[in-house]
Amino acid sequence: MKSISKNINSDISQKLFYLVVLILFLRVDLVIIDNTPTGGDMGAHIVAIHTFINDIMPNFQINGWSNDWFAGYPLYYFYFPLPAIITFCFDLIFPFGVAFKLMVIISTILMVYSFEKLLRKESNKFSSFGATAGFFYVFTESFTIYGGNLASSLAGQFSFAYSLAFANLSIFYLTKSNNKFRFPISSIFLSLCLLSHLIPFIIYIPIYGFYWLTKKENINQKILSITIFMALVLRWSISLFINLEFTTNMRYTPFTRLEDLIKEDILPIIFILLALIVAKFKDLIKYKSLNLFELYIVISSVLLYFFVPEGALWNGRLVSFFNLGAVLILFKAIELFVEDLNFYQQGINVLATISFIGTIYCLYIFYDRWSSNQSYLNLYIPIIFLVSIFAVLNLRNISIQVNLLIVSIIFSTISFLPHWLNWNFTGYEGKNDWTQIENLYSKLDNLESGRIMWEPNSDMNKYGTPMTLMTIPYFTKHTSMEGLYFDSSITTPFHFISVSGLAKRPSNPVGGLSYINNQFDRGVEYLNDLGVDYFISYTEEIETKAMNSDKLIFLFSSEPFSVFKVNSSKVELIYQDIEIFSKVDIQDGILSSIFRDTNINNFFEKAYESFDELDKKRIIEVSNEIVIESSKRNDLQVTDLNITNDKISFFTNSPGELHLIKVSYFPNWTINDGKGPFRTSPSFMSVIPNSEYVEINFEKTPFEKNFFYFSLFSLLLSLIIFIRSKKNDKKT
Repeated sequence: MKSISKNINSDISQKLFYLVVLILFLRVDLVIIDNTPTGGDMGAHIVAIHTFINDIMPNFQINGWSNDWFAGYPLYYFYFPLPAIITFCFDLIFPFGVAFKLMVIISTILMVYSFEKLLRKESNKFSSFGATAGFFYVFTESFTIYGGNLASSLAGQFSFAYSLAFANLSIFYLTKSNNKFRFPISSIFLSLCLLSHLIPFIIYIPIYGFYWLTKKENINQKILSITIFMALVLRWSISLFINLEFTTNMRYTPFTRLEDLIKEDILPIIFILLALIVAKFKDLIKYKSLNLFELYIVISSVLLYFFVPEGALWNGRLVSFFNLGAVLILFKAIELFVEDLNFYQQGINVLATISFIGTIYCLYIFYDRWSSNQSYLNLYIPIIFLVSIFAVLNLRNISIQVNLLIVSIIFSTISFLPHWLNWNFTGYEGKNDWTQIENLYSKLDNLESGRIMWEPNSDMNKYGTPMTLMTIPYFTKHTSMEGLYFDSSITTPFHFISVSGLAKRPSNPVGGLSYINNQFDRGVEYLNDLGVDYFISYTEEIETKAMNSDKLIFLFSSEPFSVFKVNSSKVELIYQDIEIFSKVDIQDGILSSIFRDTNINNFFEKAYESFDELDKKRIIEVSNEIVIESSKRNDLQVTDLNITNDKISFFTNSPGELHLIKVSYFPNWTINDGKGPFRTSPSFMSVIPNSEYVEINFEKTPFEKNFFYFSLFSLLLSLIIFIRSKKNDKKT
């Protein structure tokens, strides 16, 4: 009993040690400050999540419509709702900024926890090697966007970290847990994986399916795992897949070199790993330390990296999985190596002493590197103290000493993560030049609300992120043409083509497009085509061009920005020639989106080809039996126009005529009395109203309603199976 109690106490102390050290490093002092987090994509994610909390979740929905960006886009149809749901839960208790930051750091804590679980030898026994492996993985700095590590989460990829952590936990419960409900629990984690990000789910589902089929389990438990999974993910995933044709293909360039897969901080691991595997190959096989899961992750990531069909998956994402598999195998081999030393008492003492000295030395390096910044040291000195004390208290525990040495080496080699944490979590309000943005936003709020296109420039990072002005919908009553969720709106490519002519240094993120760099007048013409109300310049060169344009009206300057009015309209009659585009069936639309099959007719390609001819021709997607004609009138009068996240309404003097509405098309929009909406080039919708009052609502499609009810049925069935299982357990 004493031995068991000692092991339990040891597990608790190690858990607390790793958790406290991790929380301190993640700057809990800044997390609890009520400000607006920023940094890279994270500084724009706040807009979407804030809209979700205020407009979507109160209606008991997990996705809907937002006009914040890109002339409107479906919110959390193609991006993943779980991080927003987590933030919503925290927001019930904390201010939004604190809730958001808590959501972000928990993704990293959960990643470490999932590593610790995967490397457990016994289901209920803490693995210090697993926790250290988690530290090793999340603190890698060789990539900052692929997902999984802390750097990627700070850049805005926290959804990927959640998904990967939940995927790891689903494998743990399926393969190692002793819980009699391990199959249902694993299916819950697999569901959370899918609701956080699609890519880890796609990578993990083959190995998960293999384990699910081959592991012996009560049939009721397997059925329960299926019904729970369907109840949690069916409604959201069906909406995603049936609407894939309404996403934008970003055409990311795939990598082709091996060095782009094996990063510099993982390359030494490969050599160490090979040496350990060769030295301990027999033991790894004998004790089944090297199992199918790690091998699958490494091999599948390598194969997919080189052979995945272009368009189906950007292969840069596979770096995260290769690193994960390599780190897991490495720490299994290290643990086996350390266990062998337990047979040699003298060797243990020597290695423990060397490890302790190495730990103290690395902690000194860690202190010396960040000693010039007092705000860092306020939490880093406690980290150093905790590691040192823990090392002293466990001088003769070789496993703990080796792990502490590795943890100390990790901290001593970190180069930029503390800066990123400080930059992101001090928030927009903590930036020296933030008053310039506050002044701009204050003046914008004196204008009638409208749609704003602004000149992008990387120099705006001084405000918190180059994407700072994406926060226009968060801080003001206006909407921004440019936003973060590029893939989600079919207006995205046309926005970036337009703004490329209106910027000194455009970003041009969508591959394969013909941009109009340095063609300012052409860009101004597109402002009207896209229904933009205001343009904001940033550089002197663009400000001068805007001042000289007879199609822009100068309103005010707010250093270094200048704001101009655009005489555009949101509703017009379509007088241009009409080219009918026949609708493709759902299956072809999905396949075209996944594999970018050019043999299937694609509305975007037609609209893209005619983007420069919008004054002459419109492409309209309709069913074959519907007849569409251009309007012959030129006296349109629209009054009481109101555009919200769930309704567009106005009065028109031209019922029966074809009206263009400059809001992004999506099949959930329905007209109360008339025909349409029809997808119309470049990416908007058109309607033929039957009366002067026009009302278009964003509603759930029959597909979504039916699968919602099916999800409820699955949930009910899960409860019935669970209750029956509990009753059977009592009988036995």
